[in-house]
Amino acid sequence: MSETEPRKEPTSLTQAAARDVAVVAKGGAVQIVGQVSQRSLSFLFTAVAQNIIGTAGYGLYRVVAQILALGGQIGLMGFNYASMRWISRARATNQPGGVRGAASVGITGSAVMSILVAIALVLLAPQIAPIFCDRKCDVSQVERFLRIGALYVPFFAMMQVLRYCTQAYKTMVPSVIVGNIVQPAVRFVVGVAALLAGFEIMGAVVTLVVSMGVGAIAGAYFLHRMLRGEERTAAPVRPIGEMIRFALPQAGSSLLGIQSLGLGIILLGALDTSFQTGLFAVALSLQGPAGVFLSGIINIWAPMVSDLFEKGEIDRLGSLYQTITRWIATFAFPISAAMILEPDLFLIFFGKDAAEAAPIIAVLAVGNLFYSGTGPTGYLLSMTGRPGVNFANSLVGVVLYVSLGLWIVPEHGALGMAYVDAIVTAVINSVRVIEAKILVGIQPFGRSFIKPVVATLVAATVLLLWRLIPGDGYLIELAGVIVGALVYIGVLSRFGLDDEERYVWERIKTRALKRKSGRP
Repeated sequence: MSETEPRKEPTSLTQAAARDVAVVAKGGAVQIVGQVSQRSLSFLFTAVAQNIIGTAGYGLYRVVAQILALGGQIGLMGFNYASMRWISRARATNQPGGVRGAASVGITGSAVMSILVAIALVLLAPQIAPIFCDRKCDVSQVERFLRIGALYVPFFAMMQVLRYCTQAYKTMVPSVIVGNIVQPAVRFVVGVAALLAGFEIMGAVVTLVVSMGVGAIAGAYFLHRMLRGEERTAAPVRPIGEMIRFALPQAGSSLLGIQSLGLGIILLGALDTSFQTGLFAVALSLQGPAGVFLSGIINIWAPMVSDLFEKGEIDRLGSLYQTITRWIATFAFPISAAMILEPDLFLIFFGKDAAEAAPIIAVLAVGNLFYSGTGPTGYLLSMTGRPGVNFANSLVGVVLYVSLGLWIVPEHGALGMAYVDAIVTAVINSVRVIEAKILVGIQPFGRSFIKPVVATLVAATVLLLWRLIPGDGYLIELAGVIVGALVYIGVLSRFGLDDEERYVWERIKTRALKRKSGRP
């Protein structure tokens, strides 16, 4: 075999399974790059804002931003997922009119609903603002934040539905450029400039609106480019009733999702001070690295689920499900473990008044072990036509979250909220795994899932033993984390690669050799 000749696929992977792995690996890699970009910019913006306007000021801003995000989710009304699913189905069955019709239904539906929500937000601002104001808060100022920020809602809804329409083509590049690079980059650049210019919270709110508007324009541009000739000219077939019946329960599921709803921020804003809200927001921002890999996979996973399920390829779907969950755990587990054991190390970029966030970081990271370790199960349930199950899960989760929050937060503040978050996250995600097994017949844990689990336990043990070394300070803690990371990689390497990872690695090497030799 010549140096540049492509290597053969592993014999234990069928051609179909290899194609699935390749699509997810390529799409996931693109999305992970975008997630790293987005979360890095978001983290830097959080650090800058917290240092300029303080923990309490940042807490108030996060409450306003979360209310606007909640309005955006309501305005979206699940049409992003409906658009992606029906475009995927139309493409799988070669119906160009269905592609055009599904896109038009999704865009129109979300536009109408989001404009109505924005109007409601403007009118109800005087009633909403007092709920989230403590004694040091200017209610009229919060009203202005909400009214000016209301335009965020339709811009967000449009950007999201357009991104999901492009994802139905089983490519992540346009979606990543729009939502993970363009929008967060505009928000960071304009937002930091506004903060440095002294516009404080108002500048940050206006930045949200501007960045979402730019993102919506970019999304429209990419969808227009992706539509094929026959999809542009075919008579649109609009499955309005079907899409609405799918979108409504999916909207409920998305709206009531703990992460998207931002219940912790909302409850703390209503029940405690802006300072406690700011502590929780800082701790949440630091959970980003562990979530990059799940977020990077799920958006390419969703159309793959719809495609394989519609074709009746349940075994292929189950194998891919286990592979993806193992990949997510491999990347996420060691990061969450480091945050549990050395949470104060991650606060180095924040002001001194954020030091109390350390235990909150650790508790939230425990919940994220369950969030990452159970894989993209919620998307599996929705994209196999069971959004109602996800809605029921989310409804139960919200009831638990609010009930426990009302009981615990008044006495224990942000730390109590973190315990509530971790408990509810663990329970709901564990239940989803059982439901997926019963309803779809597949579960996320293959035998090789033990690899990241064992490697994380060994690395965590080493990090605990590192504390016996005399000395204190960030440098000692950082050295311990680095040693733990090296141990983790070493244990994984002893286990060896699975066929899926070997296949991806061989493709990478083959392409690298082709480029080196100048072959196309």
